[in-house]
Amino acid sequence: MSFMFIIFGTRGVTSTPDRGSFHCPQCGLQCSYALKSVRRFFTLYFIPLIPLDKLSEYVECDSCKGTFNSGVLSFDPAAEREAFLAEFQVAVRDILVQMMLADGEISDDEVEAIRMVCADIGGLRLSPDDIHALVDQARTNTESVIGTVRRHTPMLNASGKETVIRAATIVALADGDFDKSEQNFLGEVGRALEMSNAHIRGVVSDVIQLPRNGADA
Repeated sequence: MSFMFIIFGTRGVTSTPDRGSFHCPQCGLQCSYALKSVRRFFTLYFIPLIPLDKLSEYVECDSCKGTFNSGVLSFDPAAEREAFLAEFQVAVRDILVQMMLADGEISDDEVEAIRMVCADIGGLRLSPDDIHALVDQARTNTESVIGTVRRHTPMLNASGKETVIRAATIVALADGDFDKSEQNFLGEVGRALEMSNAHIRGVVSDVIQLPRNGADA
């Protein structure tokens, strides 16, 4: 008597439904990729015959062979940088307004300094009326600008942090009086930026030594 064994089961089969280019987080560059799809198949005598459910899908970088969730394909580094710069400009603007308010007085020279610094840092054009409106908002806004600084700190290098301190110092000096309240606020901003006191003092000293008509250089 002879017997026939029917061997069946399931196994995963990997296919490559798509290829293209993407920004590889591991390489930090634009690289080619393969989109890998793993689907379970019903097998007969180890031959995959009937496609069943999809098990997984991932992106494999052709350069480093790293694998990533398919969501990585929607990452646009240029758009991310643009969004960050826009947020950074707003954060610096708000810091400058708070610096102007630190001593309880608002001078035309400080308003003009804010306009000049915002235009210089990111091309942000503000009128005096815009700044006075921001002052009104700052007086009623319960969110601490220091909290905003802390959120941006991990994305700033040393030069970016120094830019913030330099800009705030220019505004503080605009009315000719760098008083204790302004110095204290500047220290808070510097600490939120994870800068040492010596680093903060060094940046402030550099700005103080600039000629007043060249403070924006």
